[in-house]
Amino acid sequence: MCGRFARYAPHSRIMRALRIDYDDCGELSPDYNVPPGTQQPVAVSCDHGRHLLPLLWGFRPWWADASQPAPINARAETVASSPYFRSAFAHRRCLIPASGWFEWQKAEQGKVPHFIASRDDDLLCFAGVYEPATEERAASFAIITQPSKAHLQPLHDRMPLVLAPECWDEWLDPEISDRKSVKAATRGLNMAQLVAHPVSSRVNTPKNNGPDLIRSL
Repeated sequence: MCGRFARYAPHSRIMRALRIDYDDCGELSPDYNVPPGTQQPVAVSCDHGRHLLPLLWGFRPWWADASQPAPINARAETVASSPYFRSAFAHRRCLIPASGWFEWQKAEQGKVPHFIASRDDDLLCFAGVYEPATEERAASFAIITQPSKAHLQPLHDRMPLVLAPECWDEWLDPEISDRKSVKAATRGLNMAQLVAHPVSSRVNTPKNNGPDLIRSL
């Protein structure tokens, strides 16, 4: 799954890497402990360009009322067919810029947090789906997750779908809407580019922040 991540890449680097045309987020401060239920910069594409928008992490389609869930993740296996996500998957896919994410590995002494990031400290982008704002609620998004692969399997059984940079454009392209075409255009990041290490349990508390949270123990 993905329930906490970090985003500390400079604002200018995010803008340049994602080729953003319109920035609605303003200057971004580094955040080493991003929890659900917060507004985060998300890249979306529409007819007149690519936007970086502040979206709420916790997806709710326009037709769902406040009593229905606002999931933070959508499963890659069902996101295209689920009534909750299928319209967004076809027409409103997004990229969530990140520097890495946290997973908690079960151990005898309890769950041990680990930080997973690019081996070369490159910017990562999680695949996501979003819902635009209405008069009643803010725009929102969910991160798509998949079964964990390779060396990350012992940490957790699921991980975010981290997209390879060469398919970012296709993922955001609203003209690609049918399931088969989206699947054909989607390529995950080479797992060899990701590394993981244990970190302080201070990350367990969302109010804690700072680069010490991602340092290897």
